[in-house]
Amino acid sequence: MNLKYMTEEAVTNLSLNMMTNYGLYHSSEEWLDGYLQSVLEDKTWCMESSIPYVPVKLVTGDGSRFESKFDAANAKKIYESLKHLTPVQATDPRIWTYLTHTVYFDYMKVRWMKEEGTAEGTMKRFFVNNNQGVIRNGISRLWWYGYLTYDPSRGNPYELTDLLLLNQDMAQGLLERKLGNNREWLIMILGCIQKYRNDYPDIIKSEVIQKIMKQINYEGGVTLLDVLSSQELEALFLKIIERLNLEKSESQIFNT
Repeated sequence: MNLKYMTEEAVTNLSLNMMTNYGLYHSSEEWLDGYLQSVLEDKTWCMESSIPYVPVKLVTGDGSRFESKFDAANAKKIYESLKHLTPVQATDPRIWTYLTHTVYFDYMKVRWMKEEGTAEGTMKRFFVNNNQGVIRNGISRLWWYGYLTYDPSRGNPYELTDLLLLNQDMAQGLLERKLGNNREWLIMILGCIQKYRNDYPDIIKSEVIQKIMKQINYEGGVTLLDVLSSQELEALFLKIIERLNLEKSESQIFNT
């Protein structure tokens, strides 16, 4: 089958009326087609692309409470099912709004409607408001996690996907900067974290990741990070680790 997408008119209407329609998103009844047929005066609200696509079943646990650890498994599933997407196509709000409202609507309800947070913040997970919004949309974020970290040169090409999603601070810190869209840079910095995580066990803790990202952001203001070689980036990474005075593992202390 081929991937479908919403028309611009349908996306605009749903986005503008997301808070008015908030109750519909909690409904157990099918409402989308009837609603859009009505407000769009029976116009077609979705189209079929030429992009091959196979829907996948996403992990939701028991359905009562979602755990963020499922994000890595779901990122792999979504990326595998939509590998034919180009990065340009993957910024198209029409694709992701269709998927969040149809194919993966039940997943969205479990993943985001039951999370603590503002109603407006939850509803924005169904849409893509700008290029940065693809990391906020409930389905596109999974594709981008997979796309940006997939490394076929590794024995497990999704090794860095698992690493990125060990905690939300790491994903947020690395991807909410513009350089997060630089696939090569992201793979290199995650490679550094993976390489030294056994030597410095605290390196993957949320509070440490935040400090590392702060230092990287600072260095980004005085250094063109995107043009650093892997060796130069690793040297910078180790300098930041030394500056933070992280405790070494016992085995590393013994070997020094």
